[in-house]
Amino acid sequence: MKPFLPAALCLLAAPLAAQTDDEVEKARQAYNDGHWELALTVLIPAAEAGHPDAQNVYAIALKDGEGTEADPQAAIEWYEKAVAQGHQKAMNNLAHLYQWGVGDVAPDHEKARALYQQALDSGYGAAGNGMGLIYEYGQGVEKDLAKAAEFYAIGAEAGERNAAYNLANFYRTGQGVEEDMGKALEFYTESALAGHAPAWNAVGLFNQHGMVGEPNPEAAYLAFRMAVDGGLGLAGINLGEFVTATPGWWQDPVQGYGYCLWGINNASDSDRDGFIQTCEPLVEYLSVEEEDAAKRFAEGINAAD
Repeated sequence: MKPFLPAALCLLAAPLAAQTDDEVEKARQAYNDGHWELALTVLIPAAEAGHPDAQNVYAIALKDGEGTEADPQAAIEWYEKAVAQGHQKAMNNLAHLYQWGVGDVAPDHEKARALYQQALDSGYGAAGNGMGLIYEYGQGVEKDLAKAAEFYAIGAEAGERNAAYNLANFYRTGQGVEEDMGKALEFYTESALAGHAPAWNAVGLFNQHGMVGEPNPEAAYLAFRMAVDGGLGLAGINLGEFVTATPGWWQDPVQGYGYCLWGINNASDSDRDGFIQTCEPLVEYLSVEEEDAAKRFAEGINAAD
């Protein structure tokens, strides 16, 4: 019996003399699904033949070391080939590389800013997020929160979820814009619906505490759960406290402690100690059997992911 290959990958298994746009797109999708080495069997020859989409993805692979050995300098060369053909995402990706640096490539904020501007001038609004960060943190320019907010707004308008989240933070805190909790919730929600876990966590907090309108515990629970599904440790801590203390169909102290344990297990090193201190009171009144049940519950969260 022949080994099974997903339909999207069957094409990639066959040798290709010349890759069409459709074949490169299938390979790009396969790369995004984690089939790096198989996708590169199509993307590398397509890149060498001059296909800008393939050049962009091959550069990503070289930058991240996915399916090939990491080589940031080579990544820059392939990004530049795609940029020379007007590839907007390559402009944005190369700008991001220069903004933060990678491997032996040091940050170059002047190049980053120029590439973000090139992308914006070509109509790629998503580059507004990177440009906003440059002005928020003063990377090679004078720090200017109002200008950062303007660029985040451009990114949010283009559907860039990180830009929407950053703009929401500005409206929540009154940085660069006049404080407006309604607009903050609007942009958090926009970012959350695009799959941004920290934005889901923010939506949960807004609904839990009635920061805009009346508290909505059901909406808060669902938002926190979406953030947990997105892998955000902090959401596990927030959901653990919520499920323990908030009356409703969701209230379950055993699950509350379980969510807290999951949050600890998924915390960054810098957050873990604080999360542990937050979770300690939740276990105080649980029996040994309930504590064991909470641990099993925590192990089952996202188990299928």
